[in-house]
Amino acid sequence: MPATHTSRQKSLLWVITHCAAIIAVLVSLFTGLRIATLSQPALLHLEELLPQGEVHRLHFLSALVFTLAAAGFVLHCLRSVSATTPRLWRWPGWHRVIIRVGYPLLGTVIASGWLLFIGTDLRQVHLICALCVLLYLFLHGGLYGIRWGRRVPAAILVPQHTRVGTKSGLAIIVTGLLLASLGWATLRHQSHFILTANAIPLNIPLEIDGDAAESPWQSAPPLYVFTDGGANFENGATEVELRALHNGEEFYLQARWRDPDESLAHLPLLKTAHGWEVQQQGFHLFNETRHYEDKFAVLLSHDCEFAAAGTAHLGRNPLKEGPANWHGKGYHYSDNGQLHDLWHWKAVRTNDMYLADDNYIASPDLPRPGSRRYTAGYQQDGKESGAYVMNWQWYRPGTVIPKRLPLNPRQLAAYQQAETHRETPPHWVASWFDYQPYSAETDQLYPEGTVMPSVIYNSNRFEGDRADVRARAQWHDGYWTLEMARKLVTGSSLDVPIRDGICLWVSAFDRAQIAHTRHTRAIQLELRP
Repeated sequence: MPATHTSRQKSLLWVITHCAAIIAVLVSLFTGLRIATLSQPALLHLEELLPQGEVHRLHFLSALVFTLAAAGFVLHCLRSVSATTPRLWRWPGWHRVIIRVGYPLLGTVIASGWLLFIGTDLRQVHLICALCVLLYLFLHGGLYGIRWGRRVPAAILVPQHTRVGTKSGLAIIVTGLLLASLGWATLRHQSHFILTANAIPLNIPLEIDGDAAESPWQSAPPLYVFTDGGANFENGATEVELRALHNGEEFYLQARWRDPDESLAHLPLLKTAHGWEVQQQGFHLFNETRHYEDKFAVLLSHDCEFAAAGTAHLGRNPLKEGPANWHGKGYHYSDNGQLHDLWHWKAVRTNDMYLADDNYIASPDLPRPGSRRYTAGYQQDGKESGAYVMNWQWYRPGTVIPKRLPLNPRQLAAYQQAETHRETPPHWVASWFDYQPYSAETDQLYPEGTVMPSVIYNSNRFEGDRADVRARAQWHDGYWTLEMARKLVTGSSLDVPIRDGICLWVSAFDRAQIAHTRHTRAIQLELRP
């Protein structure tokens, strides 16, 4: 930085580009760190500093602005290099060394971010680079502040006043705004994956059994979507293979994803010296990641906006008029009144029903006094009858009292050997009619150390709106294969009609309650006639 006030001043273009880059980097950093809290719980220690709400869109927009600013700077440097005479090497000073070290770092964080957006396994690289950028900003700004003190703001905010410089600066700024607008429109409307659903005749039946051996599935073009950020998967990631079909009346979706273990022990009950306890390590915070079933979710929407149609609102309390969540991850809800369909297959609770739980995401629900869990806009379709229930009268992190006990203690024999006979795991679902109401006298028949399933079916399937989605999955050789089917138009006000152009998102859960994998770009459905 030169000594005189006049020579310290930069051009208008430099001032605006530099300020735009600073703002874009800071917005990208803080929104990115909020997104990273979904898979890096240690970052929740910073949550008071991080923005809440629908931060994905802001993150991508700031990344685009920063990328354009960086590209403009590279072009400016190339022009400057060609116009200057090379000088012999000399020590440039610590501040310039830091700046030059920052160039490849900033380039790496930009490149890794866009590769992550496209769908690659670079989330850790991107996060580490982002944390290094935070250190770079501290050193870069700190050294300038120490050396030039109060003159720094004027040097980076007050431009030179030359007619030529101002005209060319304004022209380039207008060009930058146009490029940013064009880039943003392209990202939002042209960056989707395309899932093609071939048409099949009505007289060709498809069995929803998790086998997917029928010939129409083999001719359906596959789409491979990299998803990450989930618990328990290797590196938190798994690739999902999707295929789709329709026959003019029904829509069929097949999903296949790698999961090394078939997780079926869903919050089992363990008899201890103090009574029955729910086996869990995070269920008291609604974030269980050990004693839980595998799951898979599909979100369908007319909206193709980032972050699951804009329904992902991150943070402990993104909804000011609602209660804070216990796990710090956020809520799903619609902030414009739009309804989004959510199919939720569960390896224990719905697989033996040959159904997926038909749910939806809409405007935030009202907080209900006495309710232990608030789910904002995530709700379940109505049902006329049928359900599963959890086998405890009132949940507590300590002991619970079961609703029912087996008619015969020998019914629990298979569960006591589940860990040593993993090749033939028992069904961790009990029938309501095979159990009897709990009594302290019957409880004495069960010794300390007894394990009992916690999911009880009181019928073999839902009846009504909640049963619109047929689904069945099988686990084999480290992969789940799931088949789902639903009418294109159900007539329910809580379902999204399936048509050409709607978007969907998929998430896999590996023995996790809410810590699911995710992908950035929407999947747009193409229904072939």
